[in-house]
Amino acid sequence: MTEKTIKRFIAGAVCPRCAEMDKLVMFRNEQNQQVRECVRCGYSDVMNENGQAEEISTRVNQPRVGEKPLAHEDEVSVVNIMDPKKKH
Repeated sequence: MTEKTIKRFIAGAVCPRCAEMDKLVMFRNEQNQQVRECVRCGYSDVMNENGQAEEISTRVNQPRVGEKPLAHEDEVSVVNIMDPKKKH
């Protein structure tokens, strides 16, 4: 006799493929890996057991070879605000 796989809906979760909310279920497969699956579009992936999500490659997080950094990508420097009443 085979065990029935228990699938649980993930409240508030949004599918990465179809962007529908509350359509993802979580369950464990035969290899005891956690799987999330969209019941609307069929999207499925295996979750990392170490809890660290892999960053999906996009045009935003890729290096731009030969281009200057944008204004918001400049190096950050800390500024200490001094009390004007105190003499330094």
